[in-house]
Amino acid sequence: MQRKPVMSIAHRGASAYAPENTVAAFDEAICRGARAVEFDVQLSADGVPVVIHDETLERTTTGRGRVKDHPLLELMRMDAGSWMHQRFAGTRIPTLDEALLAIGPRAMPVIELKAPVPPVELLGHLKRYDLEEACLVISFRAEWLGAVRRESKAVSLGLLSETWDADLPNRAKKLDAEVLILHTDVLGTGVASAVEPLGLELWCYTANDVGMVAACASLGATGIITDRPDLIRTRR
Repeated sequence: MQRKPVMSIAHRGASAYAPENTVAAFDEAICRGARAVEFDVQLSADGVPVVIHDETLERTTTGRGRVKDHPLLELMRMDAGSWMHQRFAGTRIPTLDEALLAIGPRAMPVIELKAPVPPVELLGHLKRYDLEEACLVISFRAEWLGAVRRESKAVSLGLLSETWDADLPNRAKKLDAEVLILHTDVLGTGVASAVEPLGLELWCYTANDVGMVAACASLGATGIITDRPDLIRTRR
């Protein structure tokens, strides 16, 4: 049997090499061969989608407090790079538009919703750059994905889960999702055979060494989310 190609998806950009969820990390991911780039979206106090993983600012920026309590202009003044290395000092938190401009022409944007971005607004950003049919929107929150699906049949969806149960593929299918994304800890024998008959792709997160990448591929994952996208050489 012919094994399916495995796609490299950069986790928050090439976050092993550049500050996560920044344009520097997105550029690095593409230079290192990523076919897709995953990033996280929160909302600023004035309702602008911005790219940052945590609800709070302390871990990856010079800011303090919750992302949603700061307007965009305040967020843009924060340093989102020096925490990793001084050479990244001055790196900013990107907006969703900036992320799409950095990634969209060269790789598939994979947008993880960390906040309930209004679907009409999200799709407006995607349509602006002709990316509605060329991106993947993912979330642990099925209701957020359902709201996006009701607004668009063109956008692709992916349901994330840290755990496995036999009904999970059916829940993804009910959302009209294209991808089921599981933590590497629960990606086991038999999962792919439960997922593939429903027409779903199986992805996993987060594999950061050669052994784990090989194990995920052998268990049927066709997309591997990784901080080190150069570990995976996609066969075209």
